[in-house]
Amino acid sequence: MLYEIPQIEHVNARSTEEAIYWLSRYGDKAKVIAGGTDLLSLIKDKINGPQMPIPEVLINIKTIPEMDRIDYSPGKGLSIGATTTLYDIESSNEVREKFGMLADAAHEVATNQIRNMGTIGGNLVQRPWCWYFRVPQFNCYKKGGPQCYAISGSHKYYFSMLGLGVCVMAHPSDTAPALMALGAEIVVAGESGQRRVPIDGFFLGPQEVFETVLKPNEIITEVFIPEQPPNTRGSFLKSRLRGTWDFALSSVAARLQITNGSYDDAKIILGGVAPFPFRVPLAEDALRGKRVDEEVISLAAAVAVKRAHPLAQNGYKVPLTQNLVKRALMSASGLEAEV
Repeated sequence: MLYEIPQIEHVNARSTEEAIYWLSRYGDKAKVIAGGTDLLSLIKDKINGPQMPIPEVLINIKTIPEMDRIDYSPGKGLSIGATTTLYDIESSNEVREKFGMLADAAHEVATNQIRNMGTIGGNLVQRPWCWYFRVPQFNCYKKGGPQCYAISGSHKYYFSMLGLGVCVMAHPSDTAPALMALGAEIVVAGESGQRRVPIDGFFLGPQEVFETVLKPNEIITEVFIPEQPPNTRGSFLKSRLRGTWDFALSSVAARLQITNGSYDDAKIILGGVAPFPFRVPLAEDALRGKRVDEEVISLAAAVAVKRAHPLAQNGYKVPLTQNLVKRALMSASGLEAEV
């Protein structure tokens, strides 16, 4: 649709404290902007609702120097500033060598142009890419409206088959499943200082209007990934309609710890199939203590989707996701998957 952008005040924050000050001062009239690839499209399309006013003030945090960085400390882990671009993450030698799954996930986001503008913080907090949410004619639940129109409407590509609730959006972030598999923490700043939120507790469920635990006057300042245990391997795979731009029909982040040919530990996170990055502990349990073997992997992949509840139009996501889990586990296990 892309209407003209209305007149909006713009503030270049020079510190985290200044950004928090402006957010607290203007309340829901203010929004944080960094890459702006999501926010500006919402503003141009005049997407708003009872709990989603069009902002009157944009607070630019790209002008905060310490928020654009990638720092690796051996034995501790990786710290990524919230305004670091996805391109910088995917092209970082340290990220690719130590946390390759995250580099692969960042590379899968949208297009080269988007990745050169979009940030890791923005990728985690982007709003739903649901056509009922993205057009002004529908006052949907995620805007503060009374209902989710996708449940009885068109939900073939982008809506949940897991974690059903009031809203059946499919969470759009590619980096979130990889970060969850890696045990990341999200560092959040607000009026009362900083807090560290394990990524498992960062995303809210399908009953909530908003997707994360961020308060209106809080911002992400950093993503921290701890050093991974010895003998850890990972894989990130994404299925989409086209080779570029599209959001995931389904994605899988798998992190395995293998010692002497057996699985010591496993994390399996599904993307694109639920209103939040969806961890499948039962599938992880199906691997722990077992020998590395294709039959064991096939069983774990089947368990991963055993409790799926697809909607009328997206049942195809169940076998798609099962096969994607198997391929990701085979890759992370160092085995060749059958084509």
